[in-house]
Amino acid sequence: MAKKKQKGSIIEQRVAPIILGALLVFVSMIIISATLFGQTGYVTEITRNERVGGRYEMGSNPNVYDWYVSYKFKTENGEIETGSVRVRGNDYSSKSGLRPGSPIRYLPFYPGYNTPGDGKFNVSTFLWLLTAAIGAWLISLGAKKGKP
Repeated sequence: MAKKKQKGSIIEQRVAPIILGALLVFVSMIIISATLFGQTGYVTEITRNERVGGRYEMGSNPNVYDWYVSYKFKTENGEIETGSVRVRGNDYSSKSGLRPGSPIRYLPFYPGYNTPGDGKFNVSTFLWLLTAAIGAWLISLGAKKGKP
């Protein structure tokens, strides 16, 4: 009698997809909740605008760089919090669109997690919802019982 060949260990088949799926769901739900359900604050000051790393070669647009933009914003209860975002820009500007008065969405119980934007449903929000759905699919894939 030939032994049945095992396709992989239990960790590879079940635990890894569950952990990866849970991580994807957790990270994307934080971003989605801040964008859609968070409170709105407004930028009071841009504290740092720094080009990071080297140039990217992107076809017809040869001067693409990463920029690190730090800012301070005022919450609805008047406290000043800090935030940052990494964006792509050209060789002389971050193109972040952030300036004093720009809206920032933050979680009321943890303003340290914030994201630039006005809370509207856009392409970025859709992509994070898709990421959460992929995470949920991975969890269900890992939780599914194998055939005996």
